[in-house]
Amino acid sequence: MKRKKVFTQRLALFSLSLAASASAWAMAGAPNRDPNAPPPPAWVQWVPMLVLVGVFYFFLLRPQSKQRQERETMMGGLKRGDKIVTQSGFIATVVNVAPKFIEVKLNDETKVKMLKSGVSEILSASAEADLGALANSNN
Repeated sequence: MKRKKVFTQRLALFSLSLAASASAWAMAGAPNRDPNAPPPPAWVQWVPMLVLVGVFYFFLLRPQSKQRQERETMMGGLKRGDKIVTQSGFIATVVNVAPKFIEVKLNDETKVKMLKSGVSEILSASAEADLGALANSNN
């Protein structure tokens, strides 16, 4: 995830530098041009900006909306008995699900009511097996 973020930041910086230097390239484009020739059309100046908008959409906005949609799907599929990891790192079992809140069981005696937005991920069956093996090795 961190590599993707670094790549995205570098791509954004490159795009900004490209847009900033586009006007310099345009001015230096034809030094021996006929002074009586008509100037290039005005829309040519907008091409670098349109390219930047496309780059930002495909590398920043689109992935964010995909992640948000995946998270909403995950939260919609949350059900009783699921093992979750909270944003604070607790591993818990879902006891009750409400529209904004869930009640989770941390151990046999401790139940906690929390916001759904505090759920980081739902553990898969393989992750649950790893947790069981870890718990058995500690005993």
